[in-house]
Amino acid sequence: MEKIGIMGGTFDPIHNGHLMAAEEVRQKLELDRIIFVPAGMPPLKSAHKIAEARHRHNMCLLAVAGNPYFTVSDIETVREGISYTFDTISQLCQIYPNDRLFFIVGADVPSGFHRWKNFEGITALCDIVVTTRPGHKIGKNLRDKYSDILHIIEISDVDISSTKIRQSLAEGLPVRYLLPDGVVDYICKNRLYGSWLGQIKDKLEKELGRRRFLHSLLVMEEAVKLGRHYSCDEDTLESLRIAALLHDCARPFCSEQGYPAVVALCERDGIALDPFFKTNLPLTHSVVGTILAKDKYGITDPMVLSAIAGHTFGKSDMSFVDKVVYLSDFIKPDRQPDKVRGEARRLAYEDIDGAMIYALRQTIEKNTALGRDVYRESGRALEYLEEKYGKR
Repeated sequence: MEKIGIMGGTFDPIHNGHLMAAEEVRQKLELDRIIFVPAGMPPLKSAHKIAEARHRHNMCLLAVAGNPYFTVSDIETVREGISYTFDTISQLCQIYPNDRLFFIVGADVPSGFHRWKNFEGITALCDIVVTTRPGHKIGKNLRDKYSDILHIIEISDVDISSTKIRQSLAEGLPVRYLLPDGVVDYICKNRLYGSWLGQIKDKLEKELGRRRFLHSLLVMEEAVKLGRHYSCDEDTLESLRIAALLHDCARPFCSEQGYPAVVALCERDGIALDPFFKTNLPLTHSVVGTILAKDKYGITDPMVLSAIAGHTFGKSDMSFVDKVVYLSDFIKPDRQPDKVRGEARRLAYEDIDGAMIYALRQTIEKNTALGRDVYRESGRALEYLEEKYGKR
């Protein structure tokens, strides 16, 4: 008879904390092996907010590779419907009828046992292992009720969580050494949890140079701050991050390649470049930016591409993301501080449409006073906003 640990979880994603906990339990209980069982459709979590089951299963396979005591089961990921632990343990008992099963959970789980489907049935089929952090207490009632099958295992205190890892990936922060390298590479390759933001940052810094890249980071931070101020959902915040980060991605190309190259690139993409840009070549970066965002960075989100295209001059019927990226670029702290930008910043957090009207009007008036050409799209954008929201 073998002693088999069953470590279930969402594993979204699996990380080194999971692996360390499993190894400590295996050694302390002298288990013959541990089977990781990624959940298919967890009953207590929203399915649309977690990575696809196939990805979580593949990440588990990569994580345990090389450890002869660890294996992965797809028992839940291939089963249709909600993944109930009772069903999983029952099925595993049929697969391993002569072995003793130890179901492993974290210290935060026991308080929710009363919500589980047929928890008493689970306790009749296997031992329960609760992993705790140093100093963590398990209730006396739980200890007394399941004293024959309950194992309290104190494991090393490692401050790693899937939630923090997902947040770091969404913000383009490093996660190496929190996860096995193979899992990190898989996440990046499959663009899970917004991990491609980090890849975009690496490539963009090389393209833009340090100063312009720092400006792009500041614009991104401002855009996300504005988005959160207006209670945007995570999908919109992701679009804001990408659009703001890439808004200047075409500046080096437009500055270095010359007008014929810019025209050729636009024609290749079906864009007829306005004659205005022949004498204002650097300003083509908003138009060309949409092309390079697709070609170099793999961007296909229409919302992101629209915001890149409109961040310099604005445009008629701007979306919320368009307005936030335009204003974030206009008011960023690395710009020379003045009364106009200060007022635009104040308005941006009170009345975003009023802020757009103010910023566009001030820009047009300033360029006109300096004798510069004003691109007609800016005038159209201002007229559209004033007609729709009134002159502010």
